[in-house]
Amino acid sequence: MFKRFLKNNNVRGYRIQQLYDQYFKQVISSWDELTNWPKDLREKLKEEVPFTELDDFTEFPSSDHKTIKVLANTKEGFPVESVLMRNKDRITVCISCMSGCPVGCKFCATGRMGLNKSLSTHEIMDQIMYFQRKLKATGEKITNIVYMGMGEPLLNLKNVSESIDLLTDSNVMAMSARRVTVSTSGYIPQLEEFLKKDMGVNLAISLHAPNQKLREKLMPTVAKLNPLDKLMEVLIKDQKKRNKKITYEYLMLKDVTDTPECAKELAKLLKNQIVLVNLINFNKVNGISYEPSTRKRIEAFQTILDSRGITNTLRYSYGSDIKGACGQLTSIS
Repeated sequence: MFKRFLKNNNVRGYRIQQLYDQYFKQVISSWDELTNWPKDLREKLKEEVPFTELDDFTEFPSSDHKTIKVLANTKEGFPVESVLMRNKDRITVCISCMSGCPVGCKFCATGRMGLNKSLSTHEIMDQIMYFQRKLKATGEKITNIVYMGMGEPLLNLKNVSESIDLLTDSNVMAMSARRVTVSTSGYIPQLEEFLKKDMGVNLAISLHAPNQKLREKLMPTVAKLNPLDKLMEVLIKDQKKRNKKITYEYLMLKDVTDTPECAKELAKLLKNQIVLVNLINFNKVNGISYEPSTRKRIEAFQTILDSRGITNTLRYSYGSDIKGACGQLTSIS
């Protein structure tokens, strides 16, 4: 975020650490609070580096007070949404890596927007730091970060990777890599590049269908270019190397993906892997005709997975009343 300024102004050593400590750990609210820097250097920083590259932050709290969706705008005026979710033992922030999304999944509101822009490292971190400053007032802090908001993280790999480095660097935010999750729809070349980086974060695969034909129907852009069998090859190869669990996200669409046949196919596909299947019931979106599954069908689906040794859970949907749940983030009504 600050590399060019630091290099151009020959800022080194303890001054860099002072900046990181004040901005990321002490969570200052403006460059004026960077009082351990000389005034002339601080003023130059104010002139050259915006404190935030996102503007017009607007909060939308859920009725149960567990979720806050925040809408901000880039300097170009493009919308970016991120979500804070509370449960009894963690505070998770779901961040966006793009305004909009180019993947165009048929069940996703964000996909209907198309791509406005890929976010910079600064714009990604601005979402996190907004919530850090908000939580500071109550003596709290973010415990988990998930790259599951707007956009496909692996199509913005450079900036996503740089933001992860800032999150997990002990001299910056010092967050455990195990508390960071990157979700991807499965672009194979970018996935292979990401896995080579070995960043230590959790990986979640947006699978949503147990076979190639159905996946192409639901996720045509990514599925046609990245066949399911090839995707599985890459994931299984990496798992054998690292012995690390993979989370698969699976959307429950009534009469489409929630059938007993789909459950059996899914179990067969994931057999002999170390997996957790996150079942996500569809959250209604205006203009999208799919319907959520029923509790009875979800339980029947889980029973089949359980009987075949596939660990699974039904994800709780936070913030559906504020259009902040999975698949609902969008700037269009």
